[in-house]
Amino acid sequence: MADRRGRLTIGELAAVSGIPTTSLRFYERRGLLPAPERVGGKRRYDPTIVMRLMVIRFCRVAGLPLDEIAQVLDDESPGRAATKDIAERRIAEIDRHVAELQLARRMMVAAHACTCPSVEVCGCGAMAPVIEEVRALRSSGTAPGTTTDGRPAPPRRPT
Repeated sequence: MADRRGRLTIGELAAVSGIPTTSLRFYERRGLLPAPERVGGKRRYDPTIVMRLMVIRFCRVAGLPLDEIAQVLDDESPGRAATKDIAERRIAEIDRHVAELQLARRMMVAAHACTCPSVEVCGCGAMAPVIEEVRALRSSGTAPGTTTDGRPAPPRRPT
């Protein structure tokens, strides 16, 4: 339970933020979180830290490495140029990933609708629109999961 000043223990902060205590300690060690006040040897966090944790969490979801998250959190320059550069680059990557997921979803919907013995030799037509879309994207050099020259993209690193 929060103390009289509203400060949270690490367990309470983990519960409120949805971020495990191990991650909170790790973020503190890496400098993403300020060192909390200690009362009786226990960490006590100001509740305003939750917003910082949400920024960290969604930066991680967006695939930012910890050093870039630190730049975003610490960027207090006029216009926050570093943050804008990081965001612009990541937005483009997210958009490519979303397009790839949407195509994968259409492929799964078509595979679900296919009544053939094998989706690889679909004769019922369920797969045809998606296959045509992939062919068109490949011929334009913009197929999801490929590099700009049409070769398969390297696997994504886990985030």
